Amino acid sequence: MPSSTASSSPSLLIIGTGGTIAGVAASAGNTAGYQAGALPIGQILDSVPGLSGLVPEGRLATEQVFSIPSEQMSGAHWLQLAGRLRAWLSGDEAPDAIVITHGTDTLEETAFFLSLVLPATRPVLLTGAMRPASALSADGPGNLYDACRFALAARQAGIGGVFVSFGGRVLRADAVYKQHANRTDAFAQRFGQPVAWLEADRPCWQQPLPGGMGLRGQFAALPMMQTAPTPASRTQTAVSGTQVPAGTQQAETGSLSGDAPLPPVGIVPQHVDADPAMVAWLRSRGCQGLVLAGTGVGTMPVPMRAALAQARREGCLVVRASRVPEGYVGRNTEARPEDSDDALDFIASGWLDARKARI
Repeated sequence: MPSSTASSSPSLLIIGTGGTIAGVAASAGNTAGYQAGALPIGQILDSVPGLSGLVPEGRLATEQVFSIPSEQMSGAHWLQLAGRLRAWLSGDEAPDAIVITHGTDTLEETAFFLSLVLPATRPVLLTGAMRPASALSADGPGNLYDACRFALAARQAGIGGVFVSFGGRVLRADAVYKQHANRTDAFAQRFGQPVAWLEADRPCWQQPLPGGMGLRGQFAALPMMQTAPTPASRTQTAVSGTQVPAGTQQAETGSLSGDAPLPPVGIVPQHVDADPAMVAWLRSRGCQGLVLAGTGVGTMPVPMRAALAQARREGCLVVRASRVPEGYVGRNTEARPEDSDDALDFIASGWLDARKARI
């Protein structure tokens, strides 16, 4: 249900993780060779004056969980970020909406991971920038302002879950991918239409959202334990205007642990003359699952199939996905029954690309 009433103003949490949106270059005319993650979230907000019109004083909270270029993102960072988000969402003063600033290189992967492990009780929108904050043509302030507007509008409409807000559109976490290395409209969806957009400069959400919205909250019930305390320097102003206690974490035990890494899963790229020995090498490195980024609808030559079949017999999960940017990988697409997914006990990725199937 919408949280805002005449007597209760909406509250917003903005979490910083670094990336180009927090980047600084040597000069305002430079959009390359910058230091990503150089600015704290508070300084980024100074470039978005319109935020004061979205949430009143004392109803905006910020937290700097970490500050890295997103190509440095790891499973440990994901668990740390998810732990903090769960702590906020389970608190007595859970924010109405959450926006996360993030680098664009791995934004789509972080969004999908969070969509799996967070409950869809509040809107959580990730956004970023293709140009550093110091650039004359910086796109970060506009993207951040739009993400905040979209997030608050989603809460007002009773919409929850994790999405990506970029270039005036909101995209599904299970479908979004980075389609361009340079343009400011860098993100698109592998399938379906955007779930929200700007119409006459106002946020508009699809109502109702498309059926079968991926795997939202699939693992939200898995307990999480984050034992490492959060340094006080990472926390900013709380929703109520007080300070967040340092080290506040969700005290749980279970499968998603801040102490242990996520199970290793590797991606096997298929191309002309791809070496099937990579399968055995990845297994020797401890991979418990393998995802084939196959040609076409997840196809592979005979030697690669034999290597993956052997890995499956040894207990390794094997998923067939495609290296093609758009499309669907269905089950049992091979002509010979002995090569089918049923016969080899392979998993077809469906609409997920290899990176998301790995997650």
